[in-house]
Amino acid sequence: MKIRKILWNYHELVKSKQTILLLATCIFAYLMSAIPLGVFNWLEVFLLSLSTFIAISGTTILNMYIDRDIDAKMERTKDRPLPSGKITPKFVLINGIIFTVLGLILTLFLINWTTTLVIFLGFFFDFVIYSIWLKRRTKYSILFGGIAGGLPAVAGRVQAIGTIDGIAILLMFFILTWIPIHILTLALMPHNLEGYRNAGVPMWPVLSSEQETMRVIGGSALVNAIVMGITAILLKIHWIVGIIIGVLCILLIVLVIMDLVKPTQKITFTIFKFASAFMLLGFVLLYVGAII
Repeated sequence: MKIRKILWNYHELVKSKQTILLLATCIFAYLMSAIPLGVFNWLEVFLLSLSTFIAISGTTILNMYIDRDIDAKMERTKDRPLPSGKITPKFVLINGIIFTVLGLILTLFLINWTTTLVIFLGFFFDFVIYSIWLKRRTKYSILFGGIAGGLPAVAGRVQAIGTIDGIAILLMFFILTWIPIHILTLALMPHNLEGYRNAGVPMWPVLSSEQETMRVIGGSALVNAIVMGITAILLKIHWIVGIIIGVLCILLIVLVIMDLVKPTQKITFTIFKFASAFMLLGFVLLYVGAII
């Protein structure tokens, strides 16, 4: 029972679902880039997965440490291991440092310095710029959190081709534009909105109107669809997969137009659900379209 409890605490600390999602973008970015070039290597996949997972987990744990006072004031997060008193701040801080440093060291010695630099930038944007500097100061902080969220995909692309190119940047922007859709839609929910107000976090719907927030979500979704379309074209994916991506992009754009003309919670949440599925599905489709 004790081991199960420890594992569950780690599961919550690293936000397993979020971490695995970011790791998936990294691996799919590597696969869609490496296989067409004939440089695919199973050992690289394993090492990239291991080091990236550990580094992302460490960054997430450190964010838990920084946000422990905020989490304690919000209904959605008050039962997390730190605010609920299940573990101590010292334990979390030490684990966060160990995981982050270990992930970066593994990447540097087992993979290469370029991929290590990208993963380090992910840590820097997420922990230093987003969590420490901007999260409690401005509603625009989510943009920098979005950059951090997109860098694992860049790392996957860089690992395959050895450099940062236009497609790597587009993959990052695809995730960056998805993050406001995800975070702001959840923030619009009354209990979450009240939580952000209580915690003093300047989230967009706290400082701006609901209508403006929904338009920001719609605008992000519009760019999200356009970026995916351009990425598919530049990757020269198979035409059948290209048609599927095109149809999905058009559907998302139609929803966005409806939302921008007359924003409603119903359309906004439809965009949220569509974009959530499209985020991971988009990477899968790009991968399939690139290798067939």
